[in-house]
Amino acid sequence: MLSAMRLLLCTCLLLLASLVSAGGDSRHVVLVTIDGFANFHLKDPALDLPVIRRLAAEGVEAESGETVFPSVTHPSHTTLVTGVTPRKHGVLSNRLVDRTTGEEFHVTNKPRTWMVRVPTLFDAVRAKGLTSASFFWPETKDDPAIDFNFPEVFAATNVPDRDAVPPAVLRELRDAGIDIDDYFRYYHDPHAHSASDLVLAQAAAYAIRTHRPALTAIHFLETDIVQHEVGPAHYRSRAALTAADRAVGVLVEAVEKAGLSANTTFVVTADHGFATVEHEVNVAPLFASLSDRVKLHPGGWSLYVELLPAFDRQRDGAALEQALAAALRLPGVARLVRPGEFHALGLPTYDESPYVRGHYLLIGEVDTFLTARPDSSSTSRVKRASPYHGHGYLPTHPSMHTAVVLSGRGVRKGARIGQVRSLDIAPTIARLLGVELRDVEGRVLSEALDEEAGSATAR
Repeated sequence: MLSAMRLLLCTCLLLLASLVSAGGDSRHVVLVTIDGFANFHLKDPALDLPVIRRLAAEGVEAESGETVFPSVTHPSHTTLVTGVTPRKHGVLSNRLVDRTTGEEFHVTNKPRTWMVRVPTLFDAVRAKGLTSASFFWPETKDDPAIDFNFPEVFAATNVPDRDAVPPAVLRELRDAGIDIDDYFRYYHDPHAHSASDLVLAQAAAYAIRTHRPALTAIHFLETDIVQHEVGPAHYRSRAALTAADRAVGVLVEAVEKAGLSANTTFVVTADHGFATVEHEVNVAPLFASLSDRVKLHPGGWSLYVELLPAFDRQRDGAALEQALAAALRLPGVARLVRPGEFHALGLPTYDESPYVRGHYLLIGEVDTFLTARPDSSSTSRVKRASPYHGHGYLPTHPSMHTAVVLSGRGVRKGARIGQVRSLDIAPTIARLLGVELRDVEGRVLSEALDEEAGSATAR
């Protein structure tokens, strides 16, 4: 009798293990970012996005998504996996300059544990004893929390650095018949942009089928490259977005073939929107009387005003205030951020971080570049010699809004919700996976989830 009971217990345990290994009780999230996938792209019915539209129809589509400031790739992506603003996670822009050492670097080329100051979703997944995979996700270099990692790192020529990918990962992909070397070959080929993303999707599909990670994160970048070149309305940009939709389809097919459809949630979003900027305004003449006491750091969508050691508040304060007020009145200048307002924008102050370029910040309207040309005395808003196609502006502007779609396990069917924030993505994924992500600034998108989405674990 005892032997029979032991046999029955062993059989039950084996059956349970087989169910878990087959995805019976497992939870999986596939987080996809399509760089520069603006909300206006998703809302355009003429744009061919069959896979993403099907996911939206079967799940939840947000009215729009609000990213962080600046609305550029790396601060936004880090927020998507941490649930906090750049002030807390430390990734303040794509490239940073340490004003104390003079070092200039691309943030994604630094080890993740050095660059990102707070826990990520990858850490939360690892702490739960689960596995993760990442494909060209920013700020993942040498990340000890990721089990199958194809990090986003750039070589000196601004192309993906093949040497940054663990050799074992490249070897496994090649042995599996994935033409991963084509990813690097086609990355900057203007006629084969989409081939690069397709290969990356095939690599992620392989990992989904074979490793069955709880969290898979993948970043498609070619859509950003093309839009920067020709603008968001160009037919090549629209074709790149359709090709990215096909790459998402490769991931959906992989989940289906792995038998994980019932247990997988897709989160498809972006880091920022896009705009075409045809004008610029020069603010340097306003600060001419303070040129030896104030340094201007123009960045296009914004301009930092740094007070140099020679600046004396009692002597120069009135002139500074006059210059700042005059700048704020210029056509094309949207906002002045004073030292006490940096936190509200999600940024540290000059005194809190060596990567903040100045004490004050001027932000341009979404159609205007801010420049600081000492060779001109004009502050008139003028047309640029050639338009800038890009982003970086205030995340509240509709042009910077992102697309947001959730679909699959734990998500309501055919629902539409209001505006969400990039801050909300990580807490929501933590809830879906049943992992713990503490001290987030975002919220769980409970209005998008059904009752079986799990317990509240992000706080």
